[in-house]
Amino acid sequence: MVEAERTRYEAEERLNDLFEPDVLLPGQYFAALKRKSFRCGEHRLVVAILQDGVECFQKHIHARDTKRRQLFVDAEAWVSDVENWDTFSFNNVASMLGINPVYVREGMMAWRDAERTRMRTRILAEAMQEMTLARLPSEAEPEYAPMQATA
Repeated sequence: MVEAERTRYEAEERLNDLFEPDVLLPGQYFAALKRKSFRCGEHRLVVAILQDGVECFQKHIHARDTKRRQLFVDAEAWVSDVENWDTFSFNNVASMLGINPVYVREGMMAWRDAERTRMRTRILAEAMQEMTLARLPSEAEPEYAPMQATA
């Protein structure tokens, strides 16, 4: 009975994997990780650590206040540390979950660079729009000064 239930569960997992899109949002990915039944709390803890790190990295990338900015800086340093294999390092946490830390790191850094470029472009476009609006003649002032007749 238990064997049949486990086999059915594994078949459902394989079927679900077939219909998952190639691109996942972090929330979708972590929901899938949580859906897998980990029997021990340590696995759930490791998932929570990785999820928190990724969320702090993505959520606070454009933070201006000190506390939220520090959350981003800490998450970026945690992900970027290639040499660290301590218990709760990014490398070890990802590896414990069967995730390639190099692949995820490269993806997160590419996302960071693209997000910063997107934000810079948006800020530049807004500044250009403000400058254009500032250059438009106001309705109170005449567009051209009247020409004086020369005698």
